[in-house]
Amino acid sequence: MIQYEPWRIRCEGREDPKFLESIFSQSNGYLGSRCTFFMDGAKAYERCNYLAGGFDYISPGVTDMVNLPDLFHFQLSLGTGEYQSFTQTLDMRNGLFERKSVWKDKEGRETQIDISRFISMDNKHVSALSLELTALNYSGNAAVFMGIDGKTVNLPVDDDQTKENLDTVSLLSVSETETGEGYCFLKAGSKASSRLHVAMTARIFQNQGTAKDASTPDCPAKELNIPLLEGEKVRIEKILYTEAVLVDSETFPQGGQDLRPHVINRSFAELLKDSEGAWKSRWDQADIEITQKGNDSTIQSALRYNLFQLIQNCPFEDATVSIGARGLTHGRYKGCCFWDTDIFLLPFYLYTDPQAARNLILFRLNTLPDAKKNAKALNLPGARYPWMCAIGGIEQCQSWDIGRCEIHITADVAYAVDNYLKVSGDETLDSQSAQLYVETARYWAGRFSYDQRKDVYNLLFVKGPDEYCGVSGNNAYTVLLARHNLRLALQAVQRKKAAAKASEMKTWRDIIEKSRIEYDSDRDLYIQDDNFLRLEAFPGQKAGDGSAAYHQYDFDWLQRYQVLKQADLVLLMVLKPELFTDREQKAIWDFYEPLTLHDSSLSFGIHAWAAAYLGLEQKACEYFDKSLFLDLENRMKNTGREGIHLAAAGATWQSVVFGFAGLALGTDGKPELSPKLPKDWERLSFHFYIKGKRYLAVIDGEGGKIEAEED
Repeated sequence: MIQYEPWRIRCEGREDPKFLESIFSQSNGYLGSRCTFFMDGAKAYERCNYLAGGFDYISPGVTDMVNLPDLFHFQLSLGTGEYQSFTQTLDMRNGLFERKSVWKDKEGRETQIDISRFISMDNKHVSALSLELTALNYSGNAAVFMGIDGKTVNLPVDDDQTKENLDTVSLLSVSETETGEGYCFLKAGSKASSRLHVAMTARIFQNQGTAKDASTPDCPAKELNIPLLEGEKVRIEKILYTEAVLVDSETFPQGGQDLRPHVINRSFAELLKDSEGAWKSRWDQADIEITQKGNDSTIQSALRYNLFQLIQNCPFEDATVSIGARGLTHGRYKGCCFWDTDIFLLPFYLYTDPQAARNLILFRLNTLPDAKKNAKALNLPGARYPWMCAIGGIEQCQSWDIGRCEIHITADVAYAVDNYLKVSGDETLDSQSAQLYVETARYWAGRFSYDQRKDVYNLLFVKGPDEYCGVSGNNAYTVLLARHNLRLALQAVQRKKAAAKASEMKTWRDIIEKSRIEYDSDRDLYIQDDNFLRLEAFPGQKAGDGSAAYHQYDFDWLQRYQVLKQADLVLLMVLKPELFTDREQKAIWDFYEPLTLHDSSLSFGIHAWAAAYLGLEQKACEYFDKSLFLDLENRMKNTGREGIHLAAAGATWQSVVFGFAGLALGTDGKPELSPKLPKDWERLSFHFYIKGKRYLAVIDGEGGKIEAEED
């Protein structure tokens, strides 16, 4: 369905509208919009526009990402008919979406309808819409209704991925509307807590025809009457300014009373040029160039699309928010962020935009007080990071087995902070990071259970990244990363960056030494958890359409078999390779890879990285293909209903940079390459940052080289 060019993707027809709504989503990290239009019949809960950090409460203590008023709202009256042609494109150089179609009414009149829109990367408050109409075989009149629709609603998605919700909820209340000469204005606030206040101003310009006020309740609008002459093009522009106030954020003023109309008196073309300049700066840092034999641009285009999504969904300038699992492309998981951000997304920003990475780390550091509240609520000391978080760091997960048991998130955060400090060389966060290590170490000290009979520490009632084998004990991924977390705390105290009692430090050392992991010495194999070898062989099979097994089989049934959603030990093997010998790494791959269904979008890219690391080129290329095209080809059959899988995009980047290029920090702290290019790749090049210095990596048939550059 998708056609690929080096810097553009294109789609002819509209066979799967919801899929295309996700694929052509646009954002600038502050404001995001799914590619839906009222004129196509999109319902109030389907026309989704989101603000980074724009959450409100849907029940006590539980939030959802608020669906903002429809800023791209318009209605076009051209009579009953059907589309004769329909093409959509996305230009990744500037984020411009274009849709070209021909509408034929029942009387045979054909009208070319060209829609363009973008969300500015230059000014986070600005977005723009262009509508061009051309009467191809007649002359007549067209009526265009253009405004801001405040009647949008949320369709909350249940945490249980097997359930669908059909009940909508209105989270915003329109408090003020206004129409003036050439503009419309709307102001609204969140209903439950008055936390979010948003104001939108639309300047509407037309080069022909007349306009009059056509506002309806909660929808300020203009009705444009446009004369159409055969063969002549008429253009309408809608330039938008969106401003928000988050009352509990220190970066915004208190209250929404100062939000007034803000009319932008610049053209679509001028604003697009500014946005393209800002995009160029981003691409200069983040682009990866691949030259394939035969000059096929498909992989290059698809990879740029993955990078495009990583760029446009990052709140570059704001450390008070993080990145949700679907970014600003969908309200799946209520917009919450997970361990995805720390393990799968952070490395991309760390190596391409260290300031953006710093803000993501600051989000975790600054929510340490909430992490301490989470631990206290669980009758535990220290700090426990939430599996899902939205406002600050208070736990949002409502599923007991996930929210209480998938505790590796706390060690993931500590790992990410340490990774950031090592790669960036940023010493300004050393003290805050040390405090995080100590408080999370205190949590682990409370969470492990000491067995006096055997003088061992057990980590009971836990669930690792593989979520199919149920709640178990001594999950190897979690125990090994918890040990790493404890070592970081001990080092922080030794460096006098944080304080801890001698008795605490003794407990930490004891846990590092005596915590239990199942290990088969005959096979040099780490066992995933205490129960894994007791489970039966999996008698089922993955659906042929690529959808997840939990849509075929009940979770209760799945957790009793040796089948994995994603292999957590394969992930740990590439995150912390120094923990394993070469034989152990090979054993992990040989044992767990055949058992893995890859029912998580996080899985394919990591397996591509691991396979490249182990020198398994064919497997690496197969998994890379699955990760690279996961959304673009709807490989898991859920891109339309759930949005873009950002962690898969991050894992795709890691498979290229850490897997095929083999980028790593040497023992001297300097970058080095261990390239393993696929046979049909002639050249790979990319820029990256380490410790404030910018480098260029170039890999070809003769090997790889790194050149330091002036930033």
